[in-house]
Amino acid sequence: MMRPYQIAATERILNRIEVSTNYKKTGTVEAGGYIWHTTGSGKALTSFKTAQLASALPHIDKVLFVVDRKDLDYQTMKEYDRFEKGAANSNAAAHILQRQLEDPNAHIIITTIQKLDKFIGKNKGHDIFRQHMVLIFDECHRSQFGDMHQKIIKTFRNYHIFGFTGTPIFAVNAGGGGSPFLRTTAQAFGDKLHTYTIVDAINDRFTWHLVISLGCDPSGAPRW
Repeated sequence: MMRPYQIAATERILNRIEVSTNYKKTGTVEAGGYIWHTTGSGKALTSFKTAQLASALPHIDKVLFVVDRKDLDYQTMKEYDRFEKGAANSNAAAHILQRQLEDPNAHIIITTIQKLDKFIGKNKGHDIFRQHMVLIFDECHRSQFGDMHQKIIKTFRNYHIFGFTGTPIFAVNAGGGGSPFLRTTAQAFGDKLHTYTIVDAINDRFTWHLVISLGCDPSGAPRW
């Protein structure tokens, strides 16, 4: 069961997809955004439901869920399978990724940014780059702000790009290297669409314990 903040984040992304499509903003950061949800808040479930619902939109061809470390590829696939067995397709190599991208029945694909980068390098002018895509980046930290990220956003033409993170990068904590136009989370992914910080989580837990101590169920209705 999704919590209210997870539902709100998913709705913000779906709304951004619809609005930016209608206003022909695809292929820009105006068509995307990022979700700032603290560690342990259930980003895997939120991203899964977002990917699932986005892939069901009639004008979306595929959803790519991009992770930045090889160990997360299998881990994310296991997480997705917990929510719905077989809902997503993972891949062990770049040629398998290509086969999945070319498969009209593969709607949600999990891949590492390294495999996606290799596919782009070997498939200049591929038809997939013109399709209507949603790219969701898991844990969109500094490692995704480099050359591979730039190659992805320059190669795909008709896309929406979204990032999930518990530690967004702002101007005050951005590094000095690389492109000056790609140093913060907002520069890479667009607007902040929803926030659920550690303070929110602590307050929610306090509210929960207060409700229990008062003898109410989580909706606030008395138990007696």
